[in-house]
Amino acid sequence: MQIDFSSILNSEELSLLERTRRTFKIKKNQLLFMEGKEPAGAYFLFKGKIKIFTTDAKGREQIVHLAKPGNILGYRALLGDDCFSCSASALEDSEAWFIPKETFFGLLENNATFSHAVVKILTAELRHAEHHIAGLTRKPVKSRIAAVLIMLADTYGFASDGKTLAVSLTRDELAGLVGTATETTIRLLNSLREEGLLATEGKKVRLLDRAALERCSQNA
Repeated sequence: MQIDFSSILNSEELSLLERTRRTFKIKKNQLLFMEGKEPAGAYFLFKGKIKIFTTDAKGREQIVHLAKPGNILGYRALLGDDCFSCSASALEDSEAWFIPKETFFGLLENNATFSHAVVKILTAELRHAEHHIAGLTRKPVKSRIAAVLIMLADTYGFASDGKTLAVSLTRDELAGLVGTATETTIRLLNSLREEGLLATEGKKVRLLDRAALERCSQNA
C-alpha cells in the first residue's frame, strides 16, 4: 500500500514534514538501513526500487519484501521500539525521505487518517507474510518461481514492450525471493523458458504467457 502525504496531512503537518525530513539518494546495491541497528526514524521511498531482506549465518539473502515509490519502510521497528529485523538496499538508484522518530510519532498521534493508513499497511504486510510462508511450505519450487514472476509484474509493471519486467534481479536475488538455491532457480527458469512461458536476456525477464504462468503458480 502506498502513502500520499499530500492527501492525508494538513498544511501544518506537511510543513512539519518538509522541515524535518532528510532526503537520501541511494546508489544501486547501497544499504538504506541494516538489520540489527536501532532506528532513529522511518523511511518513505520517493523514487526507485528497494529490497527488504534478511541474511542467514552463511550470508545468503532471503528477500521478504520489495518496495516501490510511496511505500514506508522501517516503521515496524519504530512501532515495536526494537532494532531493524531486516536490511534494505537499492535495486537501482533510488531516493528516500528519512522521517525522524519524533515527527513520525507526532503524525501518528495527531492525525487519525495517517494512523489508520499505517495500520492498514501493517495489516497488509502481515497478510502477505502469512501467504508467503504458506506458499513456501505448500507449493513446489517451480510454482513459487512462477508466483514470484507474477508478483514482480504486479509490483513494478513492465517496460515499454509490455512483456519485460520493469525490474532487473540477479539469479541470487530471485532465489532469495523464492526461498531456494540459486542453482535450482536457474534450472527452473530454463524449464519455463523451454516451455515458452518466458524469455531471458541477462537479468531481464520477459513474460510470454502470463496466463500459463498464473496456472503454474497455483499448482500445489
